[in-house]
Amino acid sequence: MLVSLEWLKEYVDVDISPSELAEKLTMVGLEVKSLTSKSTKGLDKVLVGKIVSQKKHPNADKLTICEVDIGTGENLSVICGAPNAKVGMLSPIALIGAELPNGMKIEPVTIRGVSSYGMLCSERELNISDDHSGIMDLPTDLKIGMSISQALGLDDIVMEIELTPNRSDCLSIIGIAREVSAITGNPLRKPIIKFQEGATKASDLTSVTINDPDLCPRYSARLVLG
Repeated sequence: MLVSLEWLKEYVDVDISPSELAEKLTMVGLEVKSLTSKSTKGLDKVLVGKIVSQKKHPNADKLTICEVDIGTGENLSVICGAPNAKVGMLSPIALIGAELPNGMKIEPVTIRGVSSYGMLCSERELNISDDHSGIMDLPTDLKIGMSISQALGLDDIVMEIELTPNRSDCLSIIGIAREVSAITGNPLRKPIIKFQEGATKASDLTSVTINDPDLCPRYSARLVLG
């Protein structure tokens, strides 16, 4: 079973090192076979930027010139061809000197007489997915200028856990988080599941028959549709 450490932290605080956590899990019967770093190479010079102004390129119909705030007090002028780029949008911006996961090196360029000092990026250019229909539209609550790896939680450690048949209670991220909570003493944060009960009664759609009330005096059931 593969367990993302970043995902695990959503349900329990992990205040020990990954190697120490792996050792403690192994000692309680959840053998950790390996720890694998999923660091995002090539994204160290990719930040969260905000498009503060946008105008059409004077010599290219499908290009725009975006002024991008990167949190330093000095905006960058970037030429962009993405159809979804707009003022107020937060998007990853690769700075001059960045080398993206696909090998692309970001350098100052002049496109039809206008200089560009960076690149607004799609998911494919950051090796997040194959989507290149436009630049990434980031959540507006992110801090301008923070690294994209930190913003999206892309730096991660993945634990490979060898589960035995008697530990089916750990075949979920909540199950692993429960064990980590017991090991560290940190409280478990259970997810809040919200749902709306339908107007139709379950008894109108199905029924439960108890053939032997002595062996099974009560049986409860819930019908889930959708």
